[in-house]
Amino acid sequence: MHLKIFFFAELRERMNREFIESEFQGVKNIRELQEKLEEKFEVLRGCFAEDKLIKFAINHEYCSLDAELRDGDEVAFFPPVTGG
Repeated sequence: MHLKIFFFAELRERMNREFIESEFQGVKNIRELQEKLEEKFEVLRGCFAEDKLIKFAINHEYCSLDAELRDGDEVAFFPPVTGG
């Protein structure tokens, strides 16, 4: 499945890029995508822990961890905003 994944705030800084486009085999939902991202990118390990309060969207619509992914979807991850 081909996905375009956008990162914001801390995640963008860790990845050192705004988005990636990649193939993800065997991924059905956001939860599984998070697991694959942590496997593929060491800088993301631990970033998706439940206590991190990250929001996510598929094709500009906020969704749940169990939301189904489809080929060609755009996924965005929004960590909590901090600063002063």
